[in-house]
Amino acid sequence: MPVRFAFKKIFTMKRVTLSLIAISLFSACAVAEDTVIRFSKEKPWLAADGEVLNPEVHRIDVSKQKAGPIADMKESDWTVAVWNFPAWNPGGKHMPELAFGKPLRMPLLYDPTDPECLHNGIYYSRLADPDVMDWHVKWMSEAGINLVMFDWYPSESKEAFDNSPRHRSINESIEEGFLGKAETGGAPVATNRFAKKIEFLAMWTNHGKAWIPKGTMEYACENFLNQPNYYKIDGKPAIIIHAPGVLMNEHGGEGTKAEKDQRIREWVLEQRAIAKTYGHDEVYMALGAILPQFSKWFKGLGFDGCFTYVTDADKSLETVTPIEYELPNGQIRTGELHEADYETVMMPSHKIFWDKMYQVWGKDHFFPTLTVREDWRHWGPQRMLYYHGCTPDVYAKALEMAKEEVLKRDARKFVTVGIWNEVYEDGYLQPDVKYGYEYGKRIKAAFSE
Repeated sequence: MPVRFAFKKIFTMKRVTLSLIAISLFSACAVAEDTVIRFSKEKPWLAADGEVLNPEVHRIDVSKQKAGPIADMKESDWTVAVWNFPAWNPGGKHMPELAFGKPLRMPLLYDPTDPECLHNGIYYSRLADPDVMDWHVKWMSEAGINLVMFDWYPSESKEAFDNSPRHRSINESIEEGFLGKAETGGAPVATNRFAKKIEFLAMWTNHGKAWIPKGTMEYACENFLNQPNYYKIDGKPAIIIHAPGVLMNEHGGEGTKAEKDQRIREWVLEQRAIAKTYGHDEVYMALGAILPQFSKWFKGLGFDGCFTYVTDADKSLETVTPIEYELPNGQIRTGELHEADYETVMMPSHKIFWDKMYQVWGKDHFFPTLTVREDWRHWGPQRMLYYHGCTPDVYAKALEMAKEEVLKRDARKFVTVGIWNEVYEDGYLQPDVKYGYEYGKRIKAAFSE
């Protein structure tokens, strides 16, 4: 259904003032300010650069159409990974945020029989539904992706593990949608229907009021590491801690830097010891997001390697604009817009960042991530990212660049090709009504053997 929307920008000499106005669905037209944009199948809606904004890609009604067979994993020299932000279930904030904030970012899957998935006139689908997860795994498999890395929020309590009731609408995608458990937090299962289809891991996502208290490793061992397709690095189950700074605050305690560091070393050793009681002689303890200048420090605390969730634009290349924007309550918040063109800024930024990280972690223990797009301008954080220009064709160039950076170092053949479904932040590869299946096609072409 076409969209009527309003978005006002007021420019000053040194600041950009953004006034965010509610976006809602109305009739078969789209309204920007006082201009009516009319489009049809015969006359598509074109962007200023000629890009078709409404390609003929049909949404899929998951209540009527199943994904069908999924091919078994093929042997490959490359690990082609994606991050998965599995927050797309009723009960969380993300569906309504997307529907009212960016309705034109419309995933292909929808379920018109599920009233809890209806927001702003748009039906979505719940990722905890096994039928929905089947589609996503099938699309990943067809693109040549052989590892999905889920965000998993361990605990709302700092004192004792509780599988985070606050983040239950996220975690249930992993436990119910992927592993096929009857309920999140229920009895562990011995295997899952994707055991021969794709590998997975659960990143300990310790931000957004999520913590890693006692009991976390035990739960991970019982429910995730026991799975036949849980991802291993050099034969060791991979544990990724998303936010090392939060970990330091949580488990470093009080005292001098040396005292805090020692407590983290002991914490890392404790996690290894717990995993050993579950039959894992060794685990691979890695970080999920850290800057080069802090990497040597945390490497010295006992971590084996480092991943990256988002590769940022290099400060020397990006454009930073001070901004002010008006909140719904009328308050004015200030911040910065960090803008980068993909081909001219983001691609060289990746090279700069990766080079620094490889220097610290070595060729086999840094796991690079290719960031695709980011657009937070509608969102309102104090640090807005706007990384634009990563069309499918430009993305194909970036994939080749990533392969070259790995091969020239004779590094581990591992590339995270992006985030599968951070749709609200515009960081996604999954099929949608704008780009169709084009990003998956580029991944398949880059890593076909």
